[in-house]
Amino acid sequence: VAASNWSGEGSFLFTSSTAVYDCNDNGFCGEDSPCVPIGMSPRTDVLLKAENVVLEAGGCALRLAGLYKKDQGPHVFWLSKGTVDARPDLIISMIHYEDAASLGIAIMKRRLRGRVFVGCDNQPLSRQEIMDRVNRSGKFDGKFEGFTGTDGPLGKRMDNSKTRAEIGWEPKYPSFTEFLGLSN
Repeated sequence: VAASNWSGEGSFLFTSSTAVYDCNDNGFCGEDSPCVPIGMSPRTDVLLKAENVVLEAGGCALRLAGLYKKDQGPHVFWLSKGTVDARPDLIISMIHYEDAASLGIAIMKRRLRGRVFVGCDNQPLSRQEIMDRVNRSGKFDGKFEGFTGTDGPLGKRMDNSKTRAEIGWEPKYPSFTEFLGLSN
């Protein structure tokens, strides 16, 4: 609906998700990687159809990796559970909320048309690596005990080098590790 109401002046940016990329084997994905075919997943169908409406109207789409901040994100959910029945080696690409916002603003200032961009920190981590860092940081109450699953899909290693080069943008938080004040 918003795309049909847009006059074409200024910028129009739809925030989408990197979930639309057809990669679940811990492989690398970038802006031009293949998407899940329409009809394969109701979740990605909704996103891709909305993106197409926006792109056809001349707007842009920003596909965001997993969003986080200190009190929101997968780490908070897993910490609240203590133990989670999920595979520890699934790779998750992330971006801090502030970085997602600054990237969106940088894209809109460029007044580009019909383009797809990716928002991530280019430092994907496994579930286990995320929670090891959370435990090590000392910034959270409680301790995560572990993941117990062995089945399920793997993740994707998002890379937005193309977006960064075109927009001239770099994240405030280069990685979840640095956000926590840790070194690799």
